[in-house]
Amino acid sequence: MKIALVSGFWGQNIGNAFFNIAGKECLEAAGHDVRFIQDQPAYWTFRNEKRGNFSNAWSVLDKLDVDCVVLQGPILTKNFGNIWRSTIERLAARGVAWGVLSGAMRKYTEEELQVFGEVARAHPPLFFSSRDDVTAERVRTVVPQLRSGIDSAFFLPYTYTPIPLDTEPYCTFNFDHYPEPTLIPAPEGRVQIGGQRFDTEFPSHIDALAHRSKAHAYIASAIDRREHPTHIAGHQIVRPEHRTNPHLPFKVYLRPNAIASDEPWTYLTAYGSSALTLSDRVHACVATLTYGGTAMLHNPGTKRSALFERVGVADISDRPVRLDPELVPRERADLLDFLRSLSVSAPVG
Repeated sequence: MKIALVSGFWGQNIGNAFFNIAGKECLEAAGHDVRFIQDQPAYWTFRNEKRGNFSNAWSVLDKLDVDCVVLQGPILTKNFGNIWRSTIERLAARGVAWGVLSGAMRKYTEEELQVFGEVARAHPPLFFSSRDDVTAERVRTVVPQLRSGIDSAFFLPYTYTPIPLDTEPYCTFNFDHYPEPTLIPAPEGRVQIGGQRFDTEFPSHIDALAHRSKAHAYIASAIDRREHPTHIAGHQIVRPEHRTNPHLPFKVYLRPNAIASDEPWTYLTAYGSSALTLSDRVHACVATLTYGGTAMLHNPGTKRSALFERVGVADISDRPVRLDPELVPRERADLLDFLRSLSVSAPVG
């Protein structure tokens, strides 16, 4: 099939790029002709999502001469109908199918399922491959052409090999939404670096402020005046920032050894050689794990961590974990078989 793979908004969260590029490689490996196309303009900010797409925007998506338009990621939101219904209707009127790869709910609410269901029942997707079992079970009631899969970003090693680095051992601490924890030496600590054990301690007042909203997270960074170390237990600490648009140097470069870029390859190179990743970002952990590293997620209450349950590391918020090295190749083989079976004339089901 000729496929347009919806992608973009890497500056708001570079993790989007991780599953975008890996998903494209999977579709191509299955024999499809795949091109990237930008996502809907409503996704620039959360405020725009509520309002839907801009009235003066010229919708390229509506006019694509392809067989199928594929969406990726946590697309099931309460605003899905506002953003996608009219585009899917126009595509269907021209005989263009749509599908979902590595799909998930954003907050796992009944409202998200209801809104998605209204669109999916009117114009059933050609296929839906989820990234976690929770989404799969919830969506099964509205999408019969369903496959329970894993996040596309776990297939990154098949599309990009990180460049080796000539440097001392290092860990990546990616905390660009919530405050970075202070590591406290503890004999029974959960985090081990260079043979030493530590517990994590968060500054309560700054942490509480950052959890209020994205805007408050910027304020929390500005008032965080702790002295962040450059090294811990013989390891350098490297600090990637996943949100670079808008680019706020006072936040990005507040702490030493910062990384910020508008492309994903630099991040994958950093995560690919990291001895340990501690992060409040799901895809910082995914990238580290799929390149064979160890990661721990510090994002209490996020339901997006369901994607880790699907790959056997449900305890990633309790301790640093590693992936079963046989899991990704096995899941990839199964996914490619599924993707090879797709055609607009013979829907899966």
